Order: sequence, then C-alpha cells, then structure tokens
Amino acid sequence: MAINQEDIKLFESQRLTDEGDGGGRATGNEVVGGQVNNLFRDISRIDRTVGDVSMRKVFAGVSTDNADPYLGAHAILTA
Repeated sequence: MAINQEDIKLFESQRLTDEGDGGGRATGNEVVGGQVNNLFRDISRIDRTVGDVSMRKVFAGVSTDNADPYLGAHAILTA
C-alpha cells in the first residue's frame, strides 16, 4: 500500500496556548481543516491594532495502517 495525501495529518500539541508552557508533546488529536478556531482564537480589534502575534506548536505525521516508509518529506509555510 502507498501513503496517500489524506494520510498526512497535523496533530495538536498538549497545550495550544501562547503562555510560557505552551506546546508540549504530540497528541493523537487531529487538527481538522476548515474548522473555525481549531488552533487559534478569534483576533480582537486590539490584537489587530497592536500587531499581536500568536504561535502554536503542531506536529505533522502519517496516520496509516501500513508500514511503508515516508521519504522525501518537506514543508513550506507561507503567510
């Protein structure tokens, strides 16, 4: 079996916060695409005005039943 595009998923970290203890290890909770506020809270007017920055730690992984190797992986983040 091959590893398909739908087998590549993002997983939440233990703590999805902007606090000093944010992040942590990977969980098995998948970040569902297209879901509102699944990683970040709403941006307030004050945050937008002062240029507040929010960061979250997430993990990319392969979720499949086979043992095929996933070779040549890369990621590109764009704004």
